[in-house]
Amino acid sequence: MMAGPGYNRVMIKRQDKAEEVMGQRIAPPRITFGAVGVLLKYILLPVFLGLALLDIGFYFFFQHVLERCYGILCYFS
Repeated sequence: MMAGPGYNRVMIKRQDKAEEVMGQRIAPPRITFGAVGVLLKYILLPVFLGLALLDIGFYFFFQHVLERCYGILCYFS
């Protein structure tokens, strides 16, 4: 793997041992609930909503413009 500008391999490796800062032992970095919330709110939710709108658009296009069955509804009709 090539290291690009600003790329630090130390950031990828997990550090299990505690470090000392000004004589105090600190816990290693970890994923927090806040980080998971930010990931859900700003990345996964917009992607999900965008794909849902795209699917709804395709549904109406196939049903009303092409007058054809779309998606799983074809199996039940």
